[in-house]
Amino acid sequence: MSGPRSNSESDLQLFQQIKGGSRVAFRRLYDRYWKILFHSSSHFLKSDTGAKDVVQEIFTDLWVRRESLTIQNVSAYLNQAVRFQSLKQLRKQQPADIHEEKFQDILRSNCTQEKIEFTDLLETLEVSLNQLPEKYKEIFEMSRLKDMSNKEIADKLKLSRRTVEWYVGAVLKHLKASMLLFQLIVLIK
Repeated sequence: MSGPRSNSESDLQLFQQIKGGSRVAFRRLYDRYWKILFHSSSHFLKSDTGAKDVVQEIFTDLWVRRESLTIQNVSAYLNQAVRFQSLKQLRKQQPADIHEEKFQDILRSNCTQEKIEFTDLLETLEVSLNQLPEKYKEIFEMSRLKDMSNKEIADKLKLSRRTVEWYVGAVLKHLKASMLLFQLIVLIK
């Protein structure tokens, strides 16, 4: 991956300026690579929202760790980072996608028992979500039902992105525990 050159500064020169805290150099590097990284991640994830999150994470990490990073080839570093972050994002999405496929299979089937179990599962999820404090539900619904990125949620609710991630993680743990209980009940029946 090679970024377009809008001026005579090399990527390495920009990175050296970034290490020194130059926001202008950071913005130039960001502008130079954002579109390329976005398209690469979007192609991999098949999701523009996920790709935006990936690119945001890459550049946030670059800025936060700028003083400790040693980069010889900025383009290669960013290419590797987009692959790593896209895979990380895909791993996060995978369990939900697997469950979604299973739900769609059940809906298409004519098996009454599976449909009953599916309905029970949806009720269990709803009850489990309703047990949560309002803030948890609000953030989870924005994340999963409205497909908002963590950054969008953080901006809207005036929270840090890490706080939003913590809330979503806490809800997912709660739901996983509910699902385990549901699976045990189904097995006992």
